[in-house]
Formats: sequence, C-alpha cells, structure tokens
Amino acid sequence: MAADVDIEASGLLDGLEGTARQDRAELIAWLLERGFSLEHIQASAAAPVMLPAYRVLGDDGTLVSAREICAATGIELDVLQRLQRAVGLPRIDDPDEAVLPWADAEAVRHAKVFLDIGYDLEDAVAVMRVLVESLGHAAAMMREAALKTLLRPGFSEIELAEASEQLAQAAIPLPPPMMDDLMRLELRHSVETEAVNAAERAAGTLPGARPVTVAFADMAGFTRLGEVMPAEDLERVAARLADLAHDAATMPVRFVKSIGDAVMLVCPEPAPLLRAALDLAAAAANNLPPLRIGVASGAAVTRAGDWFGSPVNLASRVTSIAYPGTVVVAESTRDAVGNAGDFEWFSIGAQRIRGMRAEVKLFRVEPARPAGRG
Repeated sequence: MAADVDIEASGLLDGLEGTARQDRAELIAWLLERGFSLEHIQASAAAPVMLPAYRVLGDDGTLVSAREICAATGIELDVLQRLQRAVGLPRIDDPDEAVLPWADAEAVRHAKVFLDIGYDLEDAVAVMRVLVESLGHAAAMMREAALKTLLRPGFSEIELAEASEQLAQAAIPLPPPMMDDLMRLELRHSVETEAVNAAERAAGTLPGARPVTVAFADMAGFTRLGEVMPAEDLERVAARLADLAHDAATMPVRFVKSIGDAVMLVCPEPAPLLRAALDLAAAAANNLPPLRIGVASGAAVTRAGDWFGSPVNLASRVTSIAYPGTVVVAESTRDAVGNAGDFEWFSIGAQRIRGMRAEVKLFRVEPARPAGRG
C-alpha cells in the first residue's frame, strides 16, 4: 500500500526537516505496510508513532456518532452525554457526526451496568468520575514507567513504535484481573464499614452521616524545603509520606487521599486511628521532616471517596497549629477514646481555632510507656 501513496504530498511531513523528516517518512511507510490507512495516520498526525500501541489498546481508528452509540447500547442521548463528560470525553454538539472513537464509546457503555442495577444517574456519574480519576493517576504512572523503559538515545520513530506496541501487548493482560481483585477488596472493606453504621441509621441519623475520626498529617517546613530542593526530589519526599500513610492505614483505618505534603486518614473508631497516627509519626521520624498530625471526631458524610463535615475541618485546623513531631487531638476524640487503647494524654489547654465558635480543648497523645519505665 505504501507504494500507492505519495507521502511527500500527504501533508504529514509539513514542518519537518532533515533527519526528522526522513524518520517520519519511513515511519509512515512502515505504518502503511502494517495496514494503517492514510486517513487514519492523518487523523493522528500529532502522534503517529503511537498508532500501533493504540491499536493494541483497542483503538483501531473506527469512528462512530453519539446517535450510533445510543442505538447500540440503549442509552438515551442526554444520559450518554452526561456519562461522556464524567469520563473526560469532549462534548459533541452534532449527535450524528461520526467523530467518537468506538473504543471510547465501549468504555462509556459499561456505565450502563450501574444504571441497570438500580443506580440513579447522579450516582452512576459520580462513580464513573471517581473511577476515571483514579485510573487516570494509575495510567499516568504506567506511562512514565513505560517511557523510562522505552526511550533510548538515537531511537528512530519506527523503533519507538515497535517498542511501544510490544509493551502494550505485554501490559494489556494485566489490568483486568488486577483491577477485579482490587475492586473486590475495596468493596469488601466498604461493606465492613457499612455494617458498623447499620445501628446508627436505624436510630434515624441523617442519611450518609456517620461518626468517624479523622486525621491529617503534614510535613513541617515543606514549603521552605521546596525552595532548596529540586522538584523531582520534593515529589519523592511527598510520595514517601503517602507510602508511609498507606502502610499505617490498616483496617479499619482507611487512607483517604494525599494533598501535596499532607495525607488524610479516616476510621469509624478513634483508637485504631490514633494508633495509626502514632505509627505514622514514628515511621516518618527516620525518613522525613517532622510531621504535624491533627485528629478530631464527629459526624461526617462521605461522597465519592472523600469526607466532609466538622471533624474534617477541625482535624485540618488542629494540624496547622500542632508542633512538629506531635500528634494533637481535639477534645471530641479524647472523649470518644475514653480509657480505650494504650495511650498517654497531655492537656495543652483550650485554643481558639479559626472557624470554630468556641475554644477547643486540645491534647497531645503518645504511646503508653511500658510499666516500670518513666
């Protein structure tokens, strides 16, 4: 097929000169020999080197209209448009224009499963949005790792295209079983948390509101560190904190998120969260700048994996005033713990905290010392 195409006249070499122009011409001829049409290559003019990998990952260049997707899936057009926006696809003004890759349409089609089992549209959209955000982070990390594996000095575009295709072929079997197992694991943990809250809901509390304990941890001096440390090293420091927080967050404690140089943990019970916070502080002492950790308890609402409510706000504010290297606990958590757990408490008095109507009594908590040691 390459012999029948005038590559020079195709427009695919415009703006390229010298070795880059020759490299691209050889790539286009190679793609044509591999069965890619000129139109398909032109549609991907910005990155034709990745076309073989795209094909392995499900995109063969087939384009369909929104109306065709609706007919094939039974999804109403307005519902399809909501789901497309939820997964980050652009809005298409003409539903009859064939501009959507069929592979992307297939991904949206799976959202119909949530509607079929009884989710309302808003919940289905929220689930898809969270899935895409989470998978987007994983895909970005996989891409970075893949590029480190692939890129070699002096690689031609054909060599890069071949290597990308081989890597995609090797990687494609991994996500489905891995994601299935991880999703089942997270669903089991989520169901365990719901079981704890059944009595609370039976008592008539607000739907979705539940008593939880929340902790934030951030690194003291992180901003100043950013002034003297390269961005790559700074990112590794923040990632190390997230790793340590994941290690500390064993059930029933859950890792919620990392926000720059801070992490958030939540638990339906206060004592396990305090142990996790103290473990995190101890682990970070040998690896990171000193942590400031703030803890508070109260009723909060979860939405899309995040948490909202007064204990979230209070824990964040307590963190901001804690001394480096300490775990500081609001009175709400101290009262909830009572005599449970092996902790030592030190009152640090009542503090005026921004956003709180009244002063908040605060306590520093440490692991209990073994008997006979002072």
